Amino acid sequence: MQRRLPALLRRAAGAGPARRWLSAASSLLFDDTQEQFKESVHRFAQEHIAPHAAAIDASNYFPKEVNLWKLMGDFNLHGLTSPEEYGGLGLGYMYHCIAMEEISRASGSVGLSYGAHSNLCINQLVRHGSPAQKEKYLPKLISGEHIGALAMSEPNSGSDVVSMKCKAEKVDGGYVINGNKMWCTNGPSAQTLVVYAKTDITAGSKGITAFIIEKGMPGVQYCPEVRQTWHARK
Repeated sequence: MQRRLPALLRRAAGAGPARRWLSAASSLLFDDTQEQFKESVHRFAQEHIAPHAAAIDASNYFPKEVNLWKLMGDFNLHGLTSPEEYGGLGLGYMYHCIAMEEISRASGSVGLSYGAHSNLCINQLVRHGSPAQKEKYLPKLISGEHIGALAMSEPNSGSDVVSMKCKAEKVDGGYVINGNKMWCTNGPSAQTLVVYAKTDITAGSKGITAFIIEKGMPGVQYCPEVRQTWHARK
């Protein structure tokens, strides 16, 4: 899919109100390629995401009639900062920020899910995963076949990560993790979760380890979702 980006940028370069408006707002921030990328993502998001935004907010679910996650994968949005060998584009974080902005412009809910998937899950695997882990998990996450999530917050520890109670005990053949996680964006739908747990309770922030948990692993249970919305409704 890497070859699609140049073609998309060429198509986005056509004159029109969207191009003039976006160029005026971003010309001082981005180079020509980044501006064209911004226009490409803007058009994609307005065409494929924006029409479903209200329904997503009302139902708390992505639409069944269209696989937005796979469409975003086909458009190379999930792997912007991932190496090409795993299906990514190998671009910088500026491109990810641009994509986040345009997706969130179309739908704040989709933007949040996209950020949790592409940055909190995929990017952690890119930066810290072993070669075997990258080979196993990244291709399906980048293509949109799988959804990723980060499980960090807990009922009594949100931004204060060091106070988490979830623990991982080393045993023969691996670790046994015990604990609860909450406010896990994409959690109920994710096939791949990056889970933080304490492996050394005496080491503070240095005693926390990230584990990869697959949906369906023995002992993994999902509780009822906590309903939250981006706006007040009657």
